[in-house]
Amino acid sequence: MKPNWRSLPKVAAAAAVLSAAGCSTNDDPPAATLECGWSSTAAAESAPGACGVGDPTLPPEPTLPTTVCQTLTANKSTPDESQLDTVTIQAALTACAGSGAVKLTSSGSNNVFVAGHLQVTGQVLWIDSGVTLYASRNPFYYNDDGNCGLIGVSDSSACAPLISVTGANAGIVGDGIIDGQGGEPLVGEAYSWWDLSNALRSSNGSGPNPALIEVKTATNFLMYRITLHNSPKAHVKLSANAPATGCAGHPGSGFTVWGVTILTPSTLTNSLGYPVTPYYARNTDGYDPGEFAATSCGVIACSIVSTGDDQIAIKAAHGATDFVIAHNHFGSGHGMSIGSETNGKVANIDVHDLTIDGSSRWTGAPLSDTGDFNGIRVKSDESRGGPVSGVSFSNVCVRDVVNAIVVNSSYNPLFSGTLYPEFHDITISDFHGVSCISLLPPVVNLEGFNAQFPAGPLTLDNVIVDGITPLDIAAQFSNVVLGPGNVNFEPHGPGVTVENKIQGKEAPVACSFPLLPVPE
Repeated sequence: MKPNWRSLPKVAAAAAVLSAAGCSTNDDPPAATLECGWSSTAAAESAPGACGVGDPTLPPEPTLPTTVCQTLTANKSTPDESQLDTVTIQAALTACAGSGAVKLTSSGSNNVFVAGHLQVTGQVLWIDSGVTLYASRNPFYYNDDGNCGLIGVSDSSACAPLISVTGANAGIVGDGIIDGQGGEPLVGEAYSWWDLSNALRSSNGSGPNPALIEVKTATNFLMYRITLHNSPKAHVKLSANAPATGCAGHPGSGFTVWGVTILTPSTLTNSLGYPVTPYYARNTDGYDPGEFAATSCGVIACSIVSTGDDQIAIKAAHGATDFVIAHNHFGSGHGMSIGSETNGKVANIDVHDLTIDGSSRWTGAPLSDTGDFNGIRVKSDESRGGPVSGVSFSNVCVRDVVNAIVVNSSYNPLFSGTLYPEFHDITISDFHGVSCISLLPPVVNLEGFNAQFPAGPLTLDNVIVDGITPLDIAAQFSNVVLGPGNVNFEPHGPGVTVENKIQGKEAPVACSFPLLPVPE
């Protein structure tokens, strides 16, 4: 068993507040009592100032800036496209380089800023409580190559983001909101950014949409306490590295994300009354660390992510190493993922104390599919594969997800190449998949590429997936180690070897899930 730090929201320390709501395990050992509702205790343990206390893998919780260079006051109460604040905000950021934060504040009912592309080059942008910075809905302000906002065009590089970040010690902080307006009609058009993405769903194309935040060539970047809504595409693309002193003893010196909430969509309908759901918000990853360049020394902690694609997808076309992802709560989304780009090397990734709650998903049209309900995923294919090693997932609870654990070396069978996935030294421990209202059985998928490039060792230690049957397990070309903690399934398939080290029938991890924010 891994150490249970004081802030873990799922484990037996919270058992006193758990109620028996009819969801329990049928495994051989004494059944753990599980909560099919939501735990206020779990939410309290993730509150600012409490989360992460006593966890030796994390740095201290960040703080808000002590110096404000300029304060800008909102002059409107709605996201009026005729009154953009881009020039004003950018001028303040430029003037305040190295001199403190630029703080966006409200005045009475005026609490809205609207901007096109902004550049943060070492400064801190502070969005105060009650303030919303909206991304303009006009593609003109993000256009990089002429295709931004054009329907039917697949172009992942068409648009600049709302906010570009470079340099050392930059940050985006505060208790306010950044809203990308992804589901709202573009200026002069009847379609939204998300309509552009959905028009390319059948061809797996990438809509010409802007990301919300792109961090490139940064060091010691900080996101703290901010809320992100409705990005047109990925919310945060993160590429940052530690200073020359290196990572050792300095977690988060590349980047730190702490106490951030992502909720997309944030409403049940858009301003025209059209229903919006995570499925409709296509390609809206929460965090893509490693997107642009080799990235190391990263921390994502004490945060909430509900979105329409991967909650976290570690991208490693250039390399991604030495990350700690701890004490986070996920709602809707495609999972805690590594890949699909792994050709630059993934190493030393520690994911612990994580809840993924599929039952938090709201209903409406367009509907979701089974790919929207994922737990842990390690994914790549022969067009972008490479070495993945030293990866640990521990103290993980998932509820009502279909794909509980996925290790997939042929993520996109339409792609070809000779960059074969090499998945080694991946450990999943103290994992419990809880089924409370699931309409489909849970699935475990452990698949290496072929006999020459098998996956493994894949170690499963105290891994219990409620309701799983032998028909729900797919495996090939994988070397699997079971134990020493109990595992309630055993993979079989071509090229699969299993080493059974199970020592006893310990009880599954007791799971407690916080009540997550939901759209209005």
